[in-house]
Amino acid sequence: MYQILHNLTQQTGLESGVAYCVVLLIAIFIGLFLLTKGGDALSDHSSLLAKALGVPSVVVGLTIVSIATSAPELFTSIAAIRSNAQGLILGNIIGSNIANIGLILGLALMVKKVDTRDTISKTQTATLLLLTFVFCSFLFFNPAKNLSLLPGVLLLGFISIYLFGTTAKALGQRKKQRKGKAEKKGNDATAKGLFISAFFILLSTAALWAGSDSLVFGAKNLAKLGGVPEELIGFSILAIGTSLPELAASISLVKKDEHKMLLGNIVGSNLFNIGLVGGMAGLLGPVRSNTQFPWIDYLSLIALTALFCFCLKGRVLRKKDGFIFLACYLASSVLTWILNGST
Repeated sequence: MYQILHNLTQQTGLESGVAYCVVLLIAIFIGLFLLTKGGDALSDHSSLLAKALGVPSVVVGLTIVSIATSAPELFTSIAAIRSNAQGLILGNIIGSNIANIGLILGLALMVKKVDTRDTISKTQTATLLLLTFVFCSFLFFNPAKNLSLLPGVLLLGFISIYLFGTTAKALGQRKKQRKGKAEKKGNDATAKGLFISAFFILLSTAALWAGSDSLVFGAKNLAKLGGVPEELIGFSILAIGTSLPELAASISLVKKDEHKMLLGNIVGSNLFNIGLVGGMAGLLGPVRSNTQFPWIDYLSLIALTALFCFCLKGRVLRKKDGFIFLACYLASSVLTWILNGST
């Protein structure tokens, strides 16, 4: 897909000027649309297929849905590696995690207060903070200043252990609560339904693949055209774009007072962005930063994650807290653009 778009712009002579800029913006818009719709469809139909095959709902929620919601970031990272636009990857991972906390939670708190009591466990907050610190340390203290094979394997191993542990714990709790009752099995899982779900999984995967290529094509060349480092485009346009589904879901959840699910989605999304997307990037990389002061982004991510984890200690978050999160997001964005805004 990337090569097709590249060849089309070359053949039509659209490689500079206003018209080329419009084409790149259209490619970004189409890419974000396909990623959003593809990610939603993959999550929905993967869940339907798993449940139809008898997979417990708790396993579906902790594994399939969690992985599917990180699919846009994952496919975008793979496309960026294939297109030699590696700067987009780190910007997307770091920017998405900062946006999830500062922008998405901040906007959600503008709508309604959030009660954090009995929502996220201390183990989960400690895991998020530790993984964020380890990820940033890999990038900062590594002499090569990149995310390479060994860190990638370690991150993937970490998220795999986390998945196994949380799933096993949830299954154990569910078994204890049910006290030996026979599990109710659906008998309406027809072959037709399974086929339809499998078909839409393939279709959504194709949409994710095409969307990620279109997004990377537009973002990479827009950065080149404007003389802006790829990582900044990943930090802003890609990060916000791939976080749009989480924003819509968060606003809906806070209106319904689904505080546990709202905060759980943010924690889970940030864990998978680092563990799964970052791990795969290191495995397929190496991936390095192409900005002059990358440590600004690392410090911003660690600081905002620490603030988020601190706020989960049995507090009721209100609109004033939302202003703080939004201000932190705006400050980190402005600071990185001022310091790293030129190639």
